[in-house]
Parts: sequence; structure tokens; C-alpha cells
Amino acid sequence: MNVVVVDDSRLARLELAEQLSQISGTTVVGEAADIHQAKQQIETLRPDVVLLDINMPGGDGFKLLEQLHYLPQIIFITAYDHYAVKSFEYNALDYLLKPVTLNRLQAAFDKLQPVYQNEHKLSMNQQFFIKDGDKCFFVSLADVICFEAMGNYTRVHLANATPATYRGISAIAERLPTESFFRANRSWIINTHYISDISPSITGGFDVQLLHDKNVEISRRQASAFRQRWSL
Repeated sequence: MNVVVVDDSRLARLELAEQLSQISGTTVVGEAADIHQAKQQIETLRPDVVLLDINMPGGDGFKLLEQLHYLPQIIFITAYDHYAVKSFEYNALDYLLKPVTLNRLQAAFDKLQPVYQNEHKLSMNQQFFIKDGDKCFFVSLADVICFEAMGNYTRVHLANATPATYRGISAIAERLPTESFFRANRSWIINTHYISDISPSITGGFDVQLLHDKNVEISRRQASAFRQRWSL
């Protein structure tokens, strides 16, 4: 399990790296002392887990997460307890207060195994929860018209709402049933049950009209896969 450690204190990074060396299956592949370095490390190395301090030069850990296109599992590590509630709005796996003990760090990593085991495919009648600002949604997958990438967020297009979830579109794509959902291009996944019209596009792909006035282009690169999957 590859880990990046993000903390502006060199001593804190060394201590965490030493503790991680005692946790089976973990490898520190990168370190960062500020937001800029952290973004480069995470986007380049694409670790499984990031140990993330909150208060750092160049902005806080929340600001970093809002800039990422690739979103790993996050374990916040901070000296302040008043960020705890906010951290779980960002789907943090855990929230550790400094000084971090080996036992507490091990307990946080013990949560990772169930997380990865549960990354199974969703069924069309399955429901999932979205908290978007002050609003909460309990959505059936069958009601999703399409998913739209918005940086490290993904917007979920429904008939009467477009809530956003703090999860990358590639991670969402891995859990969707391929008999109903199709990755039209880098930014869109469509529910093929909502296609009302399809026509060739000038770029060599397809222009798709979805119900509820949604228009999405299937890229030229994806057009061949679309034809193969749905041809007689």
C-alpha cells in the first residue's frame, strides 16, 4: 500500500515514516512540506493513502483536496480537534490528533482493508448517499442520468437535481454496472437507458441526446467501444 506523507514539519514526517515502516504492507513513496509539493506528489505518484496535515504553508489540507484530480484515501493528522467534523465531509478515512501513536496509526490503516474489499459493483436498484453542502440525497442508481467530472468532484445529474459528490469520476466508473453505464469521454459517464437520440458528430464520435435535456458527446476514441457493445 503506497503512502504519501504531507506535513510542513520535517520531524513529523520522519516520525510518521518510521511508524509506517512498522505497519505491514505500507510503503512511503513520497513526502511533501506544503500544498504545492503535495499536489505534485499525489498527482504523479497516485498513492493509495495520504497522511495529510491540515494547517500548512500555501493553504490547508482541505484546499489541497479541492485541487486534486486523483483522490486517494485520506487520513488527516493534525494538532487541532475542531476540524474533525469538516474532515468527514471530505470522506476522510480517519482523523488523528498529534502526537500520533503507532497503535492509533495502525488502527487507521486497519480500516483500509474493509474499504477496498467493499469496492464492489453497484446494482441498478441500489441506493447511495450524497451530502452536498446543507442538502442530503439518497439516490437510486437507476435514477442517475449521467455523471459529470468537475475536477476532484463528480456531479450527479438527476431529473430534478444535480448534487456533487467528493469522489473522482474514475473511481465512480469502476463501481458502475457496464451493461447500463458507458464512459462517453473523460468527463462524462452516461446511463444508456436515458438515451433518446444519437447521431454522428463532426469529430468522428456521436452526439447523444439524453432525457431531461442533457447532451453529451461520445468521443471518437470511445465511439468504437460504444458500437461494439450495443451492436446486434
